[in-house]
Amino acid sequence: AHHLFLFSTEYYDVDQSKQIQALLAPPKTDEAEKRSRKPEKEPRRSGRATNHDSCDSCKEGGDLLCCDHCPAAFHLQCCNPPLSEEMLPPGEWMCHRCTVRRKVLARGEERRKPQGKTLKRHSMS
Repeated sequence: AHHLFLFSTEYYDVDQSKQIQALLAPPKTDEAEKRSRKPEKEPRRSGRATNHDSCDSCKEGGDLLCCDHCPAAFHLQCCNPPLSEEMLPPGEWMCHRCTVRRKVLARGEERRKPQGKTLKRHSMS
């Protein structure tokens, strides 16, 4: 009986190679896994930790756009003004309420800034 072995050359992307090695590695023991496991941190957010599971406008579930500054969530068509997927801004998104709140706070900061030179008064006592 003769055995025939076929060899082929395969090339792997470095990232895929690491994934393949991880999949082929023997299972870790409980002790080894405990030592290597790091507590998973959730990314910090400026708003609350989780957004609502239903739309803040119509109270229904589904695909919701989450505000990055408060727990509000909305369907695209329930946003003020309504949005389409093409209109979504890259990066963070703020709901209408947070957008208005930020504008009001910004106006308040402008009013508090001194205009021009300030006059200091010294009391004569």
